[in-house]
Amino acid sequence: MFDDLFNRTAQQMSKFSSTVRDEFGQSIVSDVYEPFLQDISGLQQMTELFQARIAEIDQLTEELQSIG
Repeated sequence: MFDDLFNRTAQQMSKFSSTVRDEFGQSIVSDVYEPFLQDISGLQQMTELFQARIAEIDQLTEELQSIG
């Protein structure tokens, strides 16, 4: 779900970084792009965890339904 956003942001960061010539530009990379990529990565991990939990809940629900 967030893979496309992560990849596009990383590409934009790379393009921007290649034109950076001063500390201000570098601060944009380190203060904006990098934290944003970390946030997206965290969202990716949460999504994977939620999907695993949903699968577990679905499996338990099926097992309970087969008992009753």
